[in-house]
Amino acid sequence: MRKRENYLEEGISALLPVYTEDVGDTTLLINLEGQKRVIHRKIKSVLKGIATSLSYDIVELRRKYGELLNQKSKIPLPFKHDLVLMPVIVRYPLIRGDETLGYINHRLIEQVIKEGKHCKVVLKNGVEIKLLQSYGTTQKNILNAQVVEKHFIQNNYKGIEA
Repeated sequence: MRKRENYLEEGISALLPVYTEDVGDTTLLINLEGQKRVIHRKIKSVLKGIATSLSYDIVELRRKYGELLNQKSKIPLPFKHDLVLMPVIVRYPLIRGDETLGYINHRLIEQVIKEGKHCKVVLKNGVEIKLLQSYGTTQKNILNAQVVEKHFIQNNYKGIEA
């Protein structure tokens, strides 16, 4: 079994870009129970691997759902009926080209809390994720993820409610 398939078996609450000393840009996986582990691959590579393991083309997913939302960036990624990853800004880049977006399974958000001009997300497993975006932007991200989820389910699953 390929390692990336294990991500899906563990369940994904969030995938966040992190700097790991002596390694560089890596991905923090937060599973459904709130356990955290570092994957020694960049977040784009992890997302592409998940898409590939489910026979999806990530470029096509972004194009299709970007058209639906009339957006070119920060497109939610639907992988399964219970896994739509919502992009959020979680860090500032240290060097040009560093990924700033993390991805949160929008169904697992318990609460969004304002913190000054930014906010934090509290997941159902108790994990808190500080975001570098406003409360309003986060609410828009959640609505976009819900729109994508509904469309994805209607087109890929019969008999499942969004």
